[in-house]
Amino acid sequence: MMNFSLSTTLKQHRVTVGGILLGIAITSYSTTANSQPSAANIPLSASTLIAASVQPSESDAVQVIRDYYSAINRRDYKQAYSILSGATHQSFEQFKQGFANTKSTTVKIGKPGDINGAAGSLYIEIPVNVTATTKNGTRQSFRGNYVLRRVNNVPGSTAEQRRWHIYSAKIS
Repeated sequence: MMNFSLSTTLKQHRVTVGGILLGIAITSYSTTANSQPSAANIPLSASTLIAASVQPSESDAVQVIRDYYSAINRRDYKQAYSILSGATHQSFEQFKQGFANTKSTTVKIGKPGDINGAAGSLYIEIPVNVTATTKNGTRQSFRGNYVLRRVNNVPGSTAEQRRWHIYSAKIS
């Protein structure tokens, strides 16, 4: 019997875990007698459930945008640049130089769009309003959208590929 106290540590994933368990129950009920064991007879470890329950979420994508601006505010431009995942045609040095006069940034995130799939990847569009304060105190406002991308949970994909990255930006 599975220990259901696991669901308390996976609160954000409990719906997914419930779906997995429901799928196992349906599979074991509808499986006719054959030489292969049903899914219900295969023991599930906590790590299997955790790995299977990690589903892409809009809140994870939103956090990537927050992390991006947090890295910029900390002047951790390598971290910010890595989140872009090729969304810029600038070199790292050009990217870093673009923030030479920036003192700080704030970002307000709008309601994310739906997560859509295409060709083995997932995409989500997230609207933002960004305020940048320059070193001399001038405030600049920008608005637009980021599109984030991640690889589906497919066999052979790496954890890095399954994380959201900024794929493109239309900010003006």
